Amino acid sequence: DAQGVDVQVLSIHTPFFGYHLDKVQGQALARDVNAEIAATVKASPTRFAGLATLPMQDVKTAIAELDYAVNKLGLKGIEIGTNVAGKELTDPSLKLEKFFKRAAELGVTLFMHPNGYTQAERLTDHYFNNVIGNPLDTTVAVSHLIFDGVLARNPKLRIILAHGGSYLAHYWARMDHAWGARADCRRVIKKKPSTYLEKNFYFDTITFDPVMLKNLINRYGADRVVLGTDYPYDMAEVDPLGLVAAVKKLDKGDRDLITGGNAAKLFKIKRKKR
Repeated sequence: DAQGVDVQVLSIHTPFFGYHLDKVQGQALARDVNAEIAATVKASPTRFAGLATLPMQDVKTAIAELDYAVNKLGLKGIEIGTNVAGKELTDPSLKLEKFFKRAAELGVTLFMHPNGYTQAERLTDHYFNNVIGNPLDTTVAVSHLIFDGVLARNPKLRIILAHGGSYLAHYWARMDHAWGARADCRRVIKKKPSTYLEKNFYFDTITFDPVMLKNLINRYGADRVVLGTDYPYDMAEVDPLGLVAAVKKLDKGDRDLITGGNAAKLFKIKRKKR
């Protein structure tokens, strides 16, 4: 209420992913968490919607929980991490391509959130594993999804990236240059990497700066940006609507998309008439 947010899409704190557990424990944890989120939504259905977590360490169990969370619990999307116990989401041993294919078939939006950087020996001071590590891990994960062809093979997949889309959303041209300059960067994908950023990804507003947010909107369009809060953590945006309001020359239609319209469409939430 204090932030002026009427409907909040809830997702869990990332340590509760439990990707380090075996598949039985991972499935049990996910089921408990998802049931709790569903109960919270049921108690306040006009204020909350929910995202599920999945045991991504075992693809068959993850797909089964995906179907259960969406079709039985009525959760609106899935939150996933940027790695699975240190393995890339495209690691062949995980076989997560099947999961991404199923998510695309169901039309389910994924929200990707990091939990620090996996090789953070140089990021131990000054909260760097969050300040630098979180967007860095997202950058690495998204780069693998693009260059390893997951998005080329699943063109209907929709993924929201936390923290303004990480570094990649603002430094995409270097990736495109590499694709044009080096044959090994074109080994799997036939289109420029930024093509997939523009088509498959959405970005939250957590940039902490209206100029940076304006650049994000200009680059990808107001229809690709959703309001983010990171509530209730110390790295949260304390005034999410105020940040959007501070963006210069943003018309009312674009502001409405960013502050609710896009999220309502992605998560299939009916909006109240104003």
